[in-house]
Amino acid sequence: MKKYDIAISVILILVSGAMFTAAGKLPEVDGAIGAGTWPRVLSVMLFLLAALLLIQALMGASKEENPFDVRSPGFRRVLIGGGILAAYCILMKFLGFMIASAFMIPAIMRLMGEKRPWMLVGITAVVLAAIYVIFAVLLKLPMLQGSLL
Repeated sequence: MKKYDIAISVILILVSGAMFTAAGKLPEVDGAIGAGTWPRVLSVMLFLLAALLLIQALMGASKEENPFDVRSPGFRRVLIGGGILAAYCILMKFLGFMIASAFMIPAIMRLMGEKRPWMLVGITAVVLAAIYVIFAVLLKLPMLQGSLL
């Protein structure tokens, strides 16, 4: 598992650098927390945790067991979740962020085992409303509009 830990940590360090750079291009507010602040905080946290994983792997603290079983139900759920996220990215390009998210959130919830329709609808509505208020109203960031709308 040591080689997996090293590879994953290097990839995550590169991703954190790209995130930090991309966050610098978001609009800033004079003297206040801007839209790029939280992504930068997350990118620094990702960098620190990835560096810690790399240090542990290099010092030999990684377990030597097989990291996953490709025939397990859990791995199958990971693949289905990846498919849902890929479909979400495609839908977002055509339908926009809010409509695509209205499909993705309950799909992921259903994958994780939630079956009650009122929870699927309720949590989706609350999450989308919170995202809209935080990003569109408070931070004044435009929501991604799809090409079909």
